[in-house]
Amino acid sequence: MQKYQHSARNSHSITLVRTLLLLIVVTLGGCSLPGKPFDPSPAAPEVVTEAATSTALLLSPPPPPPPPPPVVETASPLDVAIIVSRDIENHHIIQHKVEQLIRQKKGRAESFYLYQQPAAEIIDNIRQAQHLQVVAVGLQAAKAATQLRERPVIFCQVYNYQDHGLINEKMKGVSLVPAIDQQFQAWKAVLPTLSRVGLITGSGKEPFIDNATQIAATYEIALLSRTVNSDKEMWSEFRHLTPQIDAFWLLPDNRILSKRTLRNMVSYSVKHSTPLFTINGLLLPAGAAISASQVGDDVAARVVARLLTVSNDNTIPEPGVAPLEQARIFVNTQTIKQFNLSIPEDNQTIRLERWPSPRVNATLTQ
Repeated sequence: MQKYQHSARNSHSITLVRTLLLLIVVTLGGCSLPGKPFDPSPAAPEVVTEAATSTALLLSPPPPPPPPPPVVETASPLDVAIIVSRDIENHHIIQHKVEQLIRQKKGRAESFYLYQQPAAEIIDNIRQAQHLQVVAVGLQAAKAATQLRERPVIFCQVYNYQDHGLINEKMKGVSLVPAIDQQFQAWKAVLPTLSRVGLITGSGKEPFIDNATQIAATYEIALLSRTVNSDKEMWSEFRHLTPQIDAFWLLPDNRILSKRTLRNMVSYSVKHSTPLFTINGLLLPAGAAISASQVGDDVAARVVARLLTVSNDNTIPEPGVAPLEQARIFVNTQTIKQFNLSIPEDNQTIRLERWPSPRVNATLTQ
């Protein structure tokens, strides 16, 4: 019996020791018993390394900032120097009207006169006054303005601009010739059977001739053009061309026209019943049948309109020379009677003014 009790006590001791050893192993090993996983308490804080943060930012970048508002280019303010070539009425009419339009648009305008100051002095004054744009009235003014290469220039009252290198990206012009379509309208109204018109020019006028030919065609008029190099050639070609045409369009090309040639042409046209159409009202007293004059407001409006198209880099968009949009038509009542023609009373398309009239200037009207 004692032996059994002693054995039982030893067995119980061994079991107790085994249980204690198992608890120690579980505690030190961090293991859990089968079933629910071991969840330490409290939870250890998660440590985020710098590398992990950078990776997260690359994978999820912040939204981009909104784009800046578009840049709207605006035309430069009008601060204009006006250079005037000659002391004549036409130049002064245009100068004053350009000044008025600029001031109406809250701009500044200052005029300089080549017949009062040397060109070099005027150019220096314009630079010192820091005018932003230039208007040149007449050929000499346009030639002087070519020295202001850094400024945009608009010229007017120049016919043979192509001979003087006046067209470039910062220098453009306004035509000397009144609205071509209105001239054809007037000719057709006075001479309904008109179908062939002669034109003789000097070199370099091909763009003008091409444009005029297209406009003439809309009135069922063929434009017969010739190119010559001198007044002698002009006079000879005019006589050869006269039998082929119904009328002749005389343009102010001083390279091929002398006073003597002009007198001869006017006299010859009357003698051979070939009306002479011109844009120089001074030829009406000599016998020209119809004269188309510029309109001062139209010239000034075209000039200022071109100034307003100047880009921020001072370049000027095409065309090289912008056409005029108006024409004032004077009909020589004495001459057309010699041709058995008359002014239509019911003409609704264009105004025809009888000449002689009280108007002193038939080359440029207000």
